[in-house]
Amino acid sequence: MTDPNFADLVLHQLKKIEVIVRAEDQRVIEDLLGSAGLGGWTLIRDVAGLGHGGFHQGRTIFNDQSGLVMFVAVGEPAPVADVARGLARVFRNLPGVTFLSDVAVLRSDYFATVRPNA
Repeated sequence: MTDPNFADLVLHQLKKIEVIVRAEDQRVIEDLLGSAGLGGWTLIRDVAGLGHGGFHQGRTIFNDQSGLVMFVAVGEPAPVADVARGLARVFRNLPGVTFLSDVAVLRSDYFATVRPNA
């Protein structure tokens, strides 16, 4: 069923992945996103929240390697699934959370998969 409020728009269905990790583990996530071909993402620093480990302060006190960061990336289902599989392995040893969801975008060309040069 389509929403009549969006009837005049061309929307493209993609997947969104959100990943929250310690700032010191940022590079691991960047590598996973890049190797899957997700060439663009948003990084939000100083994320705070309440989880099973208690409240996590978002403020960086001494440098940008303390605290939590959140990555938000959008792409085709296959590369997003590749990232999720990689995260399942990474989270065996590192703390972090992942959220996956369906998303509609206006400009699908912004979310094309880019395969790294071999």
